[in-house]
Amino acid sequence: MSEVIKVEWFDLDEGSKIETLDWLHNSYLPKVQASAGVGWVGHYDIVQSPTKGYIDGAPEKHETTDPNIATGWQNVILTAALSSEVFFGQDAPLDAIAESHAPQLKALQNYRTSVYLEEQVVNSPEQRTSPYGMGPPPAMQFGHYNTNTPEDDIELARWYRGERFSRVSVTPGMIRGRKLLSIAGWAKHGVLWEFADLPEGDYSFEHRFVAADRDDEWQGRHVLEYVTHCYGSPNAGRLIWPKR
Repeated sequence: MSEVIKVEWFDLDEGSKIETLDWLHNSYLPKVQASAGVGWVGHYDIVQSPTKGYIDGAPEKHETTDPNIATGWQNVILTAALSSEVFFGQDAPLDAIAESHAPQLKALQNYRTSVYLEEQVVNSPEQRTSPYGMGPPPAMQFGHYNTNTPEDDIELARWYRGERFSRVSVTPGMIRGRKLLSIAGWAKHGVLWEFADLPEGDYSFEHRFVAADRDDEWQGRHVLEYVTHCYGSPNAGRLIWPKR
């Protein structure tokens, strides 16, 4: 059985951050977690990336400049459900929870959200530490982006199968990788890379993928030549709720 993943990005005002986190972790998110059809919920504190490229020697990453897209990135909440009905069905319990907390939810600044279906799941060396469906990983990286043309979608699909998925299967410290496609949200494509840890000083897992070379000589273009990321993508962070 596959999972449907809702992703929420937002920032918090420093002056009210402690109060908002207390509400999220002790009131709101436990109610979401207990809602019918919800498998698990994870709240991540995202590490700020430096201005330099996040993949050494790669083409420059392109980000959208669309003013209609909210720019939040400091926090990410992942909610895994058994069906898209949990998020979009009539009289969905999550809608009632959000409505009852509408005043507090205004504290989530620069908020945006997407909902994704799984296209592919690839298990990795540390899968035993967090079996599929049993809860959020201790650390993760989420990338969300669009290709520049429909033809690029074909090359992207082949690149994942010809190069990236094979690395995911042997990347040290990795639990699993999920390639996702959106039901709702700006970015059609998403990737959720699940890891056992994110050491201090790291802001990306790309160096681990580089090290997990399997001598796959991809003959096509570099992915960054034909995709446009959302603001701050990819976002790497550590789990801050629930405690593991």
